[in-house]
Amino acid sequence: MKIGILTFHHIDNYGATLQACALWIFLNSQGYDVEIIDYRPLKISWIYFRPLIPLKRLGKVFVNIPRAWKMRQFLLSNVKLSDRKFYDKKGLQYYNDKYDVVICGSDQIWCLDSFRGYNSSFFLDFINKQTTRKISYAASFGNTLKLGDYQKEIYALIGQFQTILVRDSNSLKIIKDQCNQEATKVLDPTFLIKYEALLEPPKIKDKYLLLYTQAEIGAEEEDFIKSLATNQNLIIISVGRDHKLAQINLEGAGPKEWIGLHSQASYIVTNTFHGTVFSIIFQRPFNVFVPSDKSNKVTDLLTDLGLENRIFSDKLKSQILNKEIFDIDYEPVSRILESKIGESKKYLVEAIS
Repeated sequence: MKIGILTFHHIDNYGATLQACALWIFLNSQGYDVEIIDYRPLKISWIYFRPLIPLKRLGKVFVNIPRAWKMRQFLLSNVKLSDRKFYDKKGLQYYNDKYDVVICGSDQIWCLDSFRGYNSSFFLDFINKQTTRKISYAASFGNTLKLGDYQKEIYALIGQFQTILVRDSNSLKIIKDQCNQEATKVLDPTFLIKYEALLEPPKIKDKYLLLYTQAEIGAEEEDFIKSLATNQNLIIISVGRDHKLAQINLEGAGPKEWIGLHSQASYIVTNTFHGTVFSIIFQRPFNVFVPSDKSNKVTDLLTDLGLENRIFSDKLKSQILNKEIFDIDYEPVSRILESKIGESKKYLVEAIS
């Protein structure tokens, strides 16, 4: 059986890269002939990779080529991409009937409120429904609440899916209320695989607090991080971007380094979904600053696993001095997670077959 995956795989983002790899690795382990359709919409590619083009400003060069190169090498080393790559929707018609099954997802491929906007390709409009089975896995509308002007078109496209598996309760609600279809909530594909062979252990000897952020953090949040690191005698390492709080900045870290840093951290602070996911995978003490545009997916995941108390709060701040902040009982979390992983794998394999 030949399977194509359509997702965000070509962008300079750890979470997007790892979810794409994880889905491919899991399906490959099940014996399927699977590849990621190498579709790179120019609008997305330009926005993500424009900062990587060397630009001389005030005598400085703003570039992060090392991370982009490591991201690309990680992808090419761990997944199979389609032979052809396309930068526009028209080219995708080549894959109209080349697969037995096409899976869209994971990630926020259905979010209408981001800079990416609406792209019908991620609803598989180029796939012939007569010859190819259309399914989604852990697809998400992100912070989109209403389909608006696109409701009628999305309604018709979603109606062609044999199985709809989504990542969060908001997406579940949209599919039911605005598309009149049934969907099932599953885990992000990063939960479906193990990472021993994919991580690079950090060379840092000191105990550290790992800071992984995308959105900016406020003064109160900065004070919390500084107090926690000082009280627990942790150095601060920022991965993925430079941060003034950090003693060590690893802006150019590749995915293997990123995974390894999460696996060994004494504490993790993040405001991202996948930073939260990998804190849980490696059973690290952590907390999350939840930005408004990530509240759906982050809060949804933490609620499902009984970890809502890891969201930044006054109560969490009060636990710094007595070390209660490090006390996470992962035994019940593991039981819930093990059950959900089994269910997610089952739903995906059944959807394919």
